[in-house]
Amino acid sequence: MSRNSRNRAANQILNRLIFYSLATLTLVGGFGIVTVWMRHQTSQTANRLQAIEQKIVEERRVLAQLDVEMAIALSTDNLIELNESLNLKLREPVYTQIVHVSENVEARLYEKTANSVFTASFASGN
Repeated sequence: MSRNSRNRAANQILNRLIFYSLATLTLVGGFGIVTVWMRHQTSQTANRLQAIEQKIVEERRVLAQLDVEMAIALSTDNLIELNESLNLKLREPVYTQIVHVSENVEARLYEKTANSVFTASFASGN
């Protein structure tokens, strides 16, 4: 009982020590791999976000350019010139024909749309 039991006890302690060391090493290695993977995913997401932001900036630039072109096309001088060049024989409107809208046009249009949706859903019974 003296020598065999001491060897077994020593072997059991050594086996447990090795097992716990390997388990700790595996756990720490797993955390390291997860950390590297998360940083990689963060980097990929940041790159995609930057590309999207660049597209947004480009689209805003194009939209601003189109706004300028539309303003030029709708200018009074350009419309008069088109009227004459296409021989449309249109007259300029009289001041009393012009209706000036003082309220917010977008809000008014939204309310109109919302009211029509509400009345349509009310009429259908939903």
